[in-house]
Amino acid sequence: MTLAEAGEIFRYWEDNPPSHLLLQAIARLLGWQPHAEPRAAADALAGLAAMPPPGLAVMPAIQIAMPPPILDPAALRTRNHARQNAPK
Repeated sequence: MTLAEAGEIFRYWEDNPPSHLLLQAIARLLGWQPHAEPRAAADALAGLAAMPPPGLAVMPAIQIAMPPPILDPAALRTRNHARQNAPK
């Protein structure tokens, strides 16, 4: 929708407001107040937003799935040499 199209809709609504907005305005004039959203719904939404995306495996930091890195060049050479000479 372009800005010009949105402007046309808003000008139309000035003369012909949507019925649900008219009903809400009349109800508020008569003293009606919308229900406050329960706090549990906001907490549930925050919990849902904190969840990992579907299909993503997440482990606690205590249970690391990978071994620690080997940063010693001599140990890496020894391991690579053992892999190269391993029977296939």
